[in-house]
Amino acid sequence: MPGSICWRSWLYCAFLQPKSPRPLTVNDLPRKRGKQSAQAAALTHDSIIQSAIERFAQKGYEATSVREIASGARCTHGTLRHHFGSKLEIWKAVADTVLEHYQQRLMPILMAASLEQDPLSSFRQVVRGFIEASYHNPMFAKLLMADNEGDPARAEYLKANFLRLHEPIGVLFERARSQSPALARYNNDTFFLTLLSLTFFPLMLPAINDLLGDTPAMTAEHQVGHIMRVLFGGSAD
Repeated sequence: MPGSICWRSWLYCAFLQPKSPRPLTVNDLPRKRGKQSAQAAALTHDSIIQSAIERFAQKGYEATSVREIASGARCTHGTLRHHFGSKLEIWKAVADTVLEHYQQRLMPILMAASLEQDPLSSFRQVVRGFIEASYHNPMFAKLLMADNEGDPARAEYLKANFLRLHEPIGVLFERARSQSPALARYNNDTFFLTLLSLTFFPLMLPAINDLLGDTPAMTAEHQVGHIMRVLFGGSAD
């Protein structure tokens, strides 16, 4: 139908195209004299981002120095500055990487949902995909939930990126809610906040389960199923 086609086209345009998988390290390439090759430069660029992801997740943005990121990437401070002019630019690249991680998992489901006759089933797939993507890389939960409010530039950048994911999912949520009594108590924002709380809290504070004592730790697969049952009721499928 024309409406479905338009929505599908809008969804496609609203997201960046995913990048190809990244090599792990620049050290895999043979060293050459003179300027870096394009491939070596790309590897260095990606190594810097990976180093920043690890350190921002562990220590936070403010407590992490540019030199620490360079050391983790096994490059000089000057090389890092060549690729990124400031720590904020590194952080933006990290934020883009996090969004891309979720896009690659959720975009195909959202695109297919525009043609589906069962929006509730499609919405459940999106929610499950979000939870599984989060458990696949727990560091991203810490990055997304980090305190960025003290820095307006970072807060606004993260908000804009997240809205690009949140708003198209909201279109599907409204269609799914009409088919599910369990979703009637939510609007798009409250459902998303509940999803974030249930998904990210155990990832950010894994030791909390040991403090409680009476509940055995769940595997990632069981945790995903548990969150789905809390949100939708009944089966986790």
